[in-house]
Amino acid sequence: MPRDMETSHGDSFTILRVIAERTRQYTFPNLRRPPIPPNQPATLKLVSWGAQVYCFLWMRHLSRLVNGIITLRDTGNMPSARILARSVFELGAHAYYVKKHIKQHLASKNLDAAWNFLSPITTGSRYINEQHPEQSEMFPLPSHISKVVNCFGEVMPSSNEGYSFLSELCQPNMFAFSQYYRWPNPFEVRFVDHDTQGVFGTTTASCVQGLLAIEKLLRLAEENRVRSSLVELLVAVSK
Repeated sequence: MPRDMETSHGDSFTILRVIAERTRQYTFPNLRRPPIPPNQPATLKLVSWGAQVYCFLWMRHLSRLVNGIITLRDTGNMPSARILARSVFELGAHAYYVKKHIKQHLASKNLDAAWNFLSPITTGSRYINEQHPEQSEMFPLPSHISKVVNCFGEVMPSSNEGYSFLSELCQPNMFAFSQYYRWPNPFEVRFVDHDTQGVFGTTTASCVQGLLAIEKLLRLAEENRVRSSLVELLVAVSK
């Protein structure tokens, strides 16, 4: 088991609790889309609007998931908390992936590329593409999670290993089932309560990296109200 996955309490969980409490208080303003027709070249205002929409959705989803982890862990339901932990890891990786590409497109002043990248981020659906291909133009294919996790390795070198471990705990296999039994001797299986060993180290690291990426993306989008609250959160978890 990777070392950073061994902590089920202490600093990592304390940071998750702070993130849960702070993000639960966030409110987001309504965002009016700039009046740019779909067949017209993208503008900086349109790209900034799309980036803010993504950031606000990301932050709301992260808050719900992290608060779920806190509730489940506090009630002793670690198996369910671990399933949410994988989703939080994916969110952290996704935020870094989006920030990286938007920053590159803006640096090259390619606003159309930035907008074309953003569009599938919030409207893409693999399910609709496969089951209703006639609607694929409206719901394009999103980036595959394996591509996102590989990209995340730029800031979290053990991202593939960590994601593989988290995924094992979410599937009906040995990792998941081993939470409920022990071999006291070679001839007997004893059924026990779930193992308290957790995965909060990797989850917390990916969560913080995701928050950092969202803060930078909001800065690129010239959004200050929500970003200032996010900066306060990042300062709090760094102490």
